[in-house]
Amino acid sequence: MSEKKFRFPTQTFLQLVNLFQPSTIRYSRRVFVNRNLRMAKIQAVGFDMDYTLAIYNQKIDALEFELTARRLVEKHGFPQVALGFKYDPEFAIRGLVIDMELGNIFKMDRHRHVCRACHGTRIVEPEQRNALYRKKLIRLSKPVYSLIDTLFSVPETHLYALAVDLLDRTGQSTPEAYQNVYRAIRDSADEIHRDGTLKKVVMADLARYVERDLDIAHTLEHLICSGKKLFIVTNSGWDYTDAMMSFLLDGVVASFPRWTDFFSVVVVDARKPDFFAHRARLRPCPQAGGDLAPKVYCGGSLTGLEIELAASGDNILYVGDHIYGDILRSKKSSTWRTAMIIPEMESELESTEAVREDLLKLDRLFLKRNDLNVELNYLQRLLMSLLNIQDLASHNGNGHETAEPLSQVARVTESNVAALKESLEKLARTMEKTEFAILSRFNPHWGMLFKEGMSHTVFGEQVEDYACLYTSRITNFLSYSPLHYFQAARDKLAHERDE
Repeated sequence: MSEKKFRFPTQTFLQLVNLFQPSTIRYSRRVFVNRNLRMAKIQAVGFDMDYTLAIYNQKIDALEFELTARRLVEKHGFPQVALGFKYDPEFAIRGLVIDMELGNIFKMDRHRHVCRACHGTRIVEPEQRNALYRKKLIRLSKPVYSLIDTLFSVPETHLYALAVDLLDRTGQSTPEAYQNVYRAIRDSADEIHRDGTLKKVVMADLARYVERDLDIAHTLEHLICSGKKLFIVTNSGWDYTDAMMSFLLDGVVASFPRWTDFFSVVVVDARKPDFFAHRARLRPCPQAGGDLAPKVYCGGSLTGLEIELAASGDNILYVGDHIYGDILRSKKSSTWRTAMIIPEMESELESTEAVREDLLKLDRLFLKRNDLNVELNYLQRLLMSLLNIQDLASHNGNGHETAEPLSQVARVTESNVAALKESLEKLARTMEKTEFAILSRFNPHWGMLFKEGMSHTVFGEQVEDYACLYTSRITNFLSYSPLHYFQAARDKLAHERDE
């Protein structure tokens, strides 16, 4: 190993000594913990590239939308009007589900309850939504459903909604047509990624589409100087990976002048998620050549990579943005630890901070409503018992002696029941107003990314189940020691909560 890699990063460590105070880390830039993870035990840290090391801005969404629409017209015979479709960056979020049979897009909570839905771009009202989805079990594994689990899928979701609107306007709205247009959009989106159409445009002007954050290089240096090996596993090819990583890392840190100096192993054309499930040796990448040949590979598998790294299992931390291709598959196929990068959560957490008082207020109102409902239930049962006793006494011939006392108690109880019902109605209006104030800060169509009402969304549940850590960008790790012990909050069942 060259001497330059052992250069002590004085400035970085001085920052840690003098400035590190966990409580002062901005909420939107914290690393959140689902399962305890000791960074001191991690020997190797791996990264996906797109939306993990390379953070794209919204211009790439509009570009993907435009190129997919063009391919849809040119290759799949879609009407020319699709070339005039305008992309709305706020229409879709991750975690939505496309029902390609009905032309619907919906959001579910973790209990598989459909909470919001659109048909095309039109909101499906609650009564119709319940008629469609309340009486059947939704299994996302069925071929008629598609989960929007990557940021690259967000633009094509809006394109699908606009295509459904067009089918409806032209009288071609059948389940078969909805499915065919979805598959055509999916094929078109895959093609522009696979054949290089999208990548060529991005490579021609990387600064237009990619955020160049110098702290990425410092974060990698931070990890290397703590004795960890770094690696990349990306589905992108060598040319695109080389161009992107050169743009992000070359010349930022004197100790690592070329981007490849940061990494012990680079795997391109990895074919994730199959990469995590198969057993194959890494293959040298002929495009890299020269002095890079010993560290740059094409394809292969997780097991081959572990051999090359001389590390395995829970001594490896893999960082990616794709809940299925990066996080879920690596977690199910190995004991690797996982960290998920969720770029859109940064603005989500900033909005959460802005409405924190309202969120706390809503929690208090929720608990108060529960208490009032318990009290109301008790008084209604008491009133029913009083009326039954009164009725029984009258049947036994001594109703005259007990009628007035029972009637007096019953009247007081009825008055209390009426007052409680009025309090609950007032409370419901306050909760509705508070919830409206909260949701006005989030996506206007779908609300929060991780929550729906009091429950996690499907996306939130997957993050909790499969990501040991999650955060908005890899540079957030720069605020923590490379030997930090990330500790999760204690799990609590319902009976353990202070409610």
